[in-house]
Amino acid sequence: MKLFKSFFLLLAAVLLPAMASAQVINGDLNHNNALDVGDVTMVIDGYLTGETELIETKADPFSVDNSLVVGTWYKSATESITFNADGTTDYLAGCTYKFRPQLGTVLFYDSTGRPVSLLKIEDVTSDYLVTSLGASITVYTAAQPASITLSETSLSLKPDEYVRLTATVVPADAGTVTWTSSDESVATVISGFVTAVGEGTATITASVGSATATCEVTVGYTTTYTVNGVSFNMVYVYGGTFLMGAQNTDASGTNYDADADDDEAPVHNVTLSDYQIGETEVTQALWVAVMGSNPSNWLGDNLPVEKVSWNDCQTFITKLNQLTGKTFRLPTEAEWEFAARGGTKSQGYKYSGSNTLGDVAWYTENSGRKTHEVGSKQANELGLYDMSGNVWEWCQDWKGNYDSSAQSNPTGPTTGSNRVLRGGSWDYSARLCRVTNRYYSAPTNAYYFLGLRLAL
Repeated sequence: MKLFKSFFLLLAAVLLPAMASAQVINGDLNHNNALDVGDVTMVIDGYLTGETELIETKADPFSVDNSLVVGTWYKSATESITFNADGTTDYLAGCTYKFRPQLGTVLFYDSTGRPVSLLKIEDVTSDYLVTSLGASITVYTAAQPASITLSETSLSLKPDEYVRLTATVVPADAGTVTWTSSDESVATVISGFVTAVGEGTATITASVGSATATCEVTVGYTTTYTVNGVSFNMVYVYGGTFLMGAQNTDASGTNYDADADDDEAPVHNVTLSDYQIGETEVTQALWVAVMGSNPSNWLGDNLPVEKVSWNDCQTFITKLNQLTGKTFRLPTEAEWEFAARGGTKSQGYKYSGSNTLGDVAWYTENSGRKTHEVGSKQANELGLYDMSGNVWEWCQDWKGNYDSSAQSNPTGPTTGSNRVLRGGSWDYSARLCRVTNRYYSAPTNAYYFLGLRLAL
């Protein structure tokens, strides 16, 4: 690039003060030796802007930092405009253009690549540097309207949750952003603040002029995650306090169940924070998507994965978290029971979602001695499937005795020899499919009735 062959020719144009005019030759703003329509963008309402300009600067002989000067051209007001068949645009004389730069140097070139004017910016004491055009010109442009983008294109919210969307408009002063919702019974929006109202989907639209941008909002208790093409749902569980466990000694007492085992007592208060839990047991499709192999006895993408040990589950979860950037885990025993009971929506059923086990579970009486596709029975109050029956589900806790004292987010004993299992399975009786029943196994065991459900 022959930028400085004619230093003395340039010198007169170099020493321009911060508010001086930069010469424009033949009406063309030629940057970097050639006219690039990406350098200058004309918005139809009269603003010469659109893309931030990267204008080349040089150091010696002008003792200016060799860096890029970033700035944007603006046209101060709409003038008479003629759009030509060849794509050019004519403007009348006397239009005023403004350039808002960072500190540095701006070079202009003619159509042959010869540098003809240099604007040295040492200090910007006002908002803009002003360049006045004194004759009719033709500016080659890549015409575009104002544009608008949103900080999010999709959102998953729970009822009563809210979030703020940010709109980015180019040019920044193109106009006021208008916000609308396609369904205000699902989500409302005021000045970018989106509030979830009821379950469903709604489209939030932000517009300025003819430009629009949208964000799809899903309101509900379920969030979908996808790993290597396999999707699975996690259900939001609002925390709360409940009576955990059961007892078989006092028929008029709290949580009495004649079928309860001794290790289900004493009944005790547990308070849990909010969390998420798998809508279904982990399927073989998801396990293969993460691990690349399938350990199961009965094969089928939508069948629950089985023959997995507690240790296998930890390996699976570690890889899943690496793939998703999330912190999935096994549920604690308390989280599992609270969710199986229906959380804050609990109707007090003996099994997860019903007092009639066959409605909600595959167990020894109806399974045909095999697993079945997840979600093929009735869900419980939270929309969770198979928390009774199908396969036993590993919990995070070591197996230990309950304490009668009230607890908050308990995680079980710190050590032990067996990990907790919950929910019963296709090969077990109704008594073992109750929401309070506790089972256990060594963390290395992997049987064809052992599976898992995720928590987050």
